[in-house]
Amino acid sequence: MWWKLLIFLAMSMVIILAFVTPSPMNPANSLGLVDTYRIFYFHVPQSWVATLAFMISMYCSIQFLRTKKMDYDLKAVTANRLGLIFAVLATITGSIFAKMTWGEFWNWSEIREVSIFILLIIYGAYFALRSALPDPDNRATLSAVLSIIFAVSAIFLIFILPRVYPIFSQHPDNSVIDKSGKLTMGPMVSMIFFLSLATFTALFIWIYDLSLKVNRAISAKILEEL
Repeated sequence: MWWKLLIFLAMSMVIILAFVTPSPMNPANSLGLVDTYRIFYFHVPQSWVATLAFMISMYCSIQFLRTKKMDYDLKAVTANRLGLIFAVLATITGSIFAKMTWGEFWNWSEIREVSIFILLIIYGAYFALRSALPDPDNRATLSAVLSIIFAVSAIFLIFILPRVYPIFSQHPDNSVIDKSGKLTMGPMVSMIFFLSLATFTALFIWIYDLSLKVNRAISAKILEEL
């Protein structure tokens, strides 16, 4: 129970510090209101958690194909569901940032926005396909293969593609680290950012564990009724 209280306190601290400390953006380099850049403390951790969830799903999918244990399928689909939720949250916060700095919520020439749009489509297709397959074994096997492919695609879309074609991105390319791998953030910004990153990760682990227990209970009840 203590760690739940710790997550609550840490998230509260992140929210308070994000708004009582100076903006993480230097006004001289700002594309809009400097206060808009405070969303950085939430947008980046949400993107990270979505990626982490997809990676967990890929691992569980590999384990399912290796062992054929249905619990791994349950773990994979639970991770993908949470990954999709956090990807939606990252899209929303990113769109708010875009509106406040670039003047519009969405720009089809912005490669990062297009990338996450594609990501939402492919994981939406994943759940649509699962619901269309009645046989549990076939559903789990095909879902596992798709989870592996889609997770690799997520890495490519989120981390690689925007760096291959930076000319199509309006996002700050050195908001966390520069090209030499050094942190570009000051001590206070770094402290808040990494605290937020750790807190969102802990929150995800808690929600994932809780969701997995619920899904296992539902699955066991369904099996009893068959």
